[in-house]
Amino acid sequence: DVTPFRRALAQVLACMANNLIVLGDGLVLSFPTILLAALYRDPHEPLSLNDEQASWFASLALLCQPVGSIFFGLVMEPLGRKRSMILLNIPFFIGWTMIVFAESVSLLYAAVIILGFGVGCTEAPTIIYIGEVCEPKYRGALTAFSTLWFQLAYLCLYGLGSVLSWRYTAAVCAGVPVITALAVARIPETPLWLVSKGRIQSAEKALCWLRGWTQPETVKEELNRLIEYHRIAQEEIQEQAKKMSATSSVGSREILIDTSMSLKQRIIYFFRPEMRRPLFIITWFFFFEYACGLQTMRPYFMHIFSELNIEMEPNRLAVLIAALGLAGTIICSLIVRYTGKRSLSLISVGGCGLCTLGLALVGYMVLPDSWAVPLLLLLSLSTGLGLLPIPWMLQSEMYPFHGKCVATGIASAVSYVIGFIAIKSYLALEEILQLSGVFVLFACLSLFALIYLGVRLPETEGRTFNEIQSQFVK
Repeated sequence: DVTPFRRALAQVLACMANNLIVLGDGLVLSFPTILLAALYRDPHEPLSLNDEQASWFASLALLCQPVGSIFFGLVMEPLGRKRSMILLNIPFFIGWTMIVFAESVSLLYAAVIILGFGVGCTEAPTIIYIGEVCEPKYRGALTAFSTLWFQLAYLCLYGLGSVLSWRYTAAVCAGVPVITALAVARIPETPLWLVSKGRIQSAEKALCWLRGWTQPETVKEELNRLIEYHRIAQEEIQEQAKKMSATSSVGSREILIDTSMSLKQRIIYFFRPEMRRPLFIITWFFFFEYACGLQTMRPYFMHIFSELNIEMEPNRLAVLIAALGLAGTIICSLIVRYTGKRSLSLISVGGCGLCTLGLALVGYMVLPDSWAVPLLLLLSLSTGLGLLPIPWMLQSEMYPFHGKCVATGIASAVSYVIGFIAIKSYLALEEILQLSGVFVLFACLSLFALIYLGVRLPETEGRTFNEIQSQFVK
């Protein structure tokens, strides 16, 4: 018999390779903080950026990510999860190399467009991979652990930016996709995808690896469950297609191994309750991620620190904020199995609301300036505790198998459109409302998030795919 430790270790190692991709995502999204700190309104820099250029650089990657999200959401099904995760490292390497040698603002824009496309490509395969290789009892913790690498990227990049120039920092980042591709090549494809392609023996081999390098008889029951899950999903799709006269009848053997769906079938399937309802909830969750403040403010940290009259050295404070966000995600990964995702989500948005309200009071001089640093640190801790990791956990487990790729791509794309709008408009919003007014807005939106999630978010922790999806059919 395989020990529980060995069984868990195999899944952790598979996710570790996958998490290097998440690390790469975080490096891309945190880099504007470093570059803007060096180039924003600096007359001595040849590549000095004004307000308009700074807002475009900070948000342009988010605008391009939906293209990558939807593109890879469509092509990942024929490619497979593993092959997709290897290929998506190409735009990362190209983009970082362009930044290293950039001699114009236009080239910086082009580089961040490519990087943004690359980040979009990562969302569907990385989230789906974790959901399909992990057992339900480990899925929540390992998805949270994945998001931890996103927070770790912020910490690493802010640390690098405090000792290296932005060009040397980009050069270090260019090595990450190379290491990632080599690591992903060593892990197995997901058993569920292999089953969907009729490759049962390959699925059995992959499942043996993922359950502690064990023997086929040990994983036989789980393999049979995957085959049955796929068979039921296929029958439902074909029944729905018959009702809409979308396809002709197929034989029983095709039901087991044929997962090809026409565009019309995909559209029909997309509007079923078990697809539509979780997509709606997750999309709102991504809106709250930016509406609660920290993610919207992140590229403009140095400017905000100055506006709040913070005396601490800015790079040091940015590192501390990243460290508290990382701590929040670590706490989430350790306790989510016991508390559930719903409770952590409510605690997270409630904490963000209190912190942004406190920052507004600092801006209005009701509270002393000395409160700003602890409130920013607590805001980062609260965000890391739930707002950042939990929507990605939900992406890995709430969608049915046959709509998972497209739904994950669409939800990720929408999240980046929201992020682009939030970050691009931040400086204009601050000019209209003043910084204190922006914090009041964040606090009000946090209250709305608390109410919405309290009413609509179901608990998914520790439940099988069938149990989760049955909640949306009722």
